[in-house]
Amino acid sequence: MPQPNHQPLILCAFGDVMLHGRYQERADAGTADAVLAPLAALLADADLAVGNLETPLTRTDAARADKLCLRGDPVYAGCLARAGVSVLNLANNHCMDFGAEALAETRELLGAAGIACTGAGANLAEAMAPIVIERRGVRVGLLGACDPLTKPAPPATGTSAGIAPLDPDAVLAAVDRLRPRVDHVILMLHWGLEYSPLPTPEQVAFGDTACARGVSVILGHHSHCIQGVEQRGAAVVAYSLANLTDDGVDLKTPQRHYLAPLTDVDRESFLLRLALHKDHVELLDPVPLWLDDAGRPTRASGELAEKIRATLAGCTARLADTGDLEAYWADSVIERRVAGPLISWWRDGSLWDKIRRFRPGQLVSAWLLLSTYLKVRLSRSGERWLLYNERNDTRPMPTVREPRGDSGATGPSAN
Repeated sequence: MPQPNHQPLILCAFGDVMLHGRYQERADAGTADAVLAPLAALLADADLAVGNLETPLTRTDAARADKLCLRGDPVYAGCLARAGVSVLNLANNHCMDFGAEALAETRELLGAAGIACTGAGANLAEAMAPIVIERRGVRVGLLGACDPLTKPAPPATGTSAGIAPLDPDAVLAAVDRLRPRVDHVILMLHWGLEYSPLPTPEQVAFGDTACARGVSVILGHHSHCIQGVEQRGAAVVAYSLANLTDDGVDLKTPQRHYLAPLTDVDRESFLLRLALHKDHVELLDPVPLWLDDAGRPTRASGELAEKIRATLAGCTARLADTGDLEAYWADSVIERRVAGPLISWWRDGSLWDKIRRFRPGQLVSAWLLLSTYLKVRLSRSGERWLLYNERNDTRPMPTVREPRGDSGATGPSAN
């Protein structure tokens, strides 16, 4: 007997959902649903719509004191469900910003709205538990995990709440347990470097290993910018889906001033579309997205759409063209953290200025530059790539010019 011709499951995947700032104002004004109305139209033909919820949904004020903390209003659980969202990853560096009770509240709100979640829970077993969903006869299992290098809250343990850590052995063991139960395993991974054009060597290596173990799709988050999408054997790997929603941050505390205004990079993203057949994954045309002035993720059009498509194509091409990713990253870090500061210092004033205004503190800066160089060249730890920072690049070599005006604006950024 011939087998019936099954229609594939259409999967739509989006990036980071951040609901702080202006989104709280929308919630207070009773217009939160309007934020996601354009998204609902884009998800109308999706059988499964998944993304990363970067902010817990809570009104509690019990924020952690040791990091930048973000949260969203509880009303957005229903808004996301009405927009067509099916599954959300909670394994990220902000879902525990307001503690275990806020995480439990978020999970409860999402569940009541009909949205499944994975990647965080009351204990490690709950955080690592997969979501299994069947649509159109295709059975899909989803797992979430967060790289410790993104500086999340402490991971979940056998008795305490938290995120599912991206421990390679544990995640691959979970894949092995899940694979016999489903047609496709999807990993949702919070990883990588913020505002970086490429994944790190460690990301690519783990992606290859996971795909070889039977993972069909890897969906990456955290970089807040577009990265490439490529076929790795029979699997599809999207290293970063960028932001679905976002707002700027201007946080002032007695210890620091964290300023991160919204940029065009934060507003560009795409909706990854995949057709999941019983036995293979088909990569469909992505939908370019633009975060409009009202904070709504909308379908980009015209020149803006072409620019986003070109960015995605360019990032994907760079993945193929970078034969030695480790050398690329080493050079990138050294350029920004060693060569960049030295060049800036050398160009800033004449040689006489440098001699006349020499300060002992410059010896400390010189040591910082040298130690940075040695760390990048000699260390094998993935932490050395954290020295790369496209958005908030600092300059450890002191300027030779006198401070001008009242700002005293010399030396490193306040971020």
